[in-house]
Amino acid sequence: MADDDSFTVTQHRNWFSRMGDSIAGVIVGLLLFAVSFVVLFWNESRAVDAITALDLGAKTVVSVSADRVDPANQGRLIHLSGPVTVPAALEDKQFRVSAANALRLSRQVEMYQWVETEEQKTEKSVGGGETTTTTYRYSRQWREGAVESSRFKRPEGHHNPAMHHTSRRIDVQGAKIGAFTLDHSQITQLDAFEPLPVTGDTPAPQGFRWVGEQLYRGTSPQDPQVGDLRVSFSMVPATSLSVVAAQSGSTLAEYTTTQGYGINLSAIGTHTAAAMFTQAKRDEATLTWILRGAGFLLMLFGLMLMSSPLHWLASLLPLLESLVSAATFVMALAVAIPLTLVTIALAWLTYRPLLAGGLILGGLAAAFIIKRMTGTSGSTNLERK
Repeated sequence: MADDDSFTVTQHRNWFSRMGDSIAGVIVGLLLFAVSFVVLFWNESRAVDAITALDLGAKTVVSVSADRVDPANQGRLIHLSGPVTVPAALEDKQFRVSAANALRLSRQVEMYQWVETEEQKTEKSVGGGETTTTTYRYSRQWREGAVESSRFKRPEGHHNPAMHHTSRRIDVQGAKIGAFTLDHSQITQLDAFEPLPVTGDTPAPQGFRWVGEQLYRGTSPQDPQVGDLRVSFSMVPATSLSVVAAQSGSTLAEYTTTQGYGINLSAIGTHTAAAMFTQAKRDEATLTWILRGAGFLLMLFGLMLMSSPLHWLASLLPLLESLVSAATFVMALAVAIPLTLVTIALAWLTYRPLLAGGLILGGLAAAFIIKRMTGTSGSTNLERK
C-alpha cells in the first residue's frame, strides 16, 4: 500500500439547517464569556498570593550548610546547595537498561503507525447554503502514543496494532544533598534530560536489537513497517542541586505559607536563594500573562460566537456574510480589550488596593497637570496677543 492515500467527503447544508448551529453558538459563547471573567479575576488573586508568598519567602529563607541537620530550623524555609548522591542506579527492568548516578530515567517508545489528518474547505452559496468538502489523508508516521485506527473515517486498510510498550519515567528515591533527603516533588521539577549513553555489551530484550543508541523491533529501520517500535533513553544526571524548601526532620518538604501557597524550588547547579526566588517570580509573572491572554481569548471567542445569528442571517448573501464576519470580529475586539482591562483593574482594586489606588491617583494627577499646563500655556498665549 502507498505511504499516503486520501478520500473526500462532501456535505451540503441549506440555510435552515444551519440555524441550530447559530443557536448553539450563542449558548457556548455566553458560557465562554462568563468563564472569561472568572479566569481573569481568579488569575489576579492567584498572582497576588504567589508574589506575596515569594516576597515573604525571600525575606525569611535561611541558607544552611548541607553537611548537617540543625534541629533549630525545624519547619523553617531553608536554602541549600550541594552535590546529590543517589542510593543506586535507576533501572528500566522491562528493557534491561540502567543509568548510574542518575536522578531521572526516561524511556520514549514510538511506533510506526497510520495517522489520519483532515482538511476542510467550505464554499458559500446564495440563499444561505454551504458546501463543506472534507479530505481525509492517511500517512505512516512515528508516533509516541498509540493512534486508535478504529476511529478513522476510513479504518479499512489503515489498521494499527496494539501498542504493548509505552513511554515511562523512573525517578530516584532517597536521593540526598549532604545530610538532607530530597522529596520526590523536587526531583520531578528537573527536566534537563540528556541522551543515555549505551555500551555495546548492554543486552537487548527479546525481539529487539540495538541500532545506535536506540532499541529497534522490526525488519529494517531504513524501511519501517506499521507496528515497528523504536525505544530511546535519556537521563537527568545527579550533579549539584539547589533547593529551597521546608526542613521536616532531615527531609526537604514543601513549605506552605499562611495564604496556602506552596514554596518548593529546585534547580540544577549552585544558585543563591535570591536568584532562585527571582526566577520563581519570573515564572509566576509569565504564568500570569499567559492566563490573562487566555481570559482575553475566551472573552473574544465568546463574543464572536454570540454573534452567530447575525452570521446566519447574513449568509443569504455570501459577500454580506463576509462583511458581517469582519465587522463582528472588530466589534468583539473593541469590547473584549476594554472589558479585559476593566476586569483586571477591578481585581486589582480587590486584591491590590494600594497599588491600584496609587495608579488611579497617579493617572488623575497626570491628567490634572497636563490640563493645567495646557490651560496655562493657552492663557499665556492670549496675554501675549
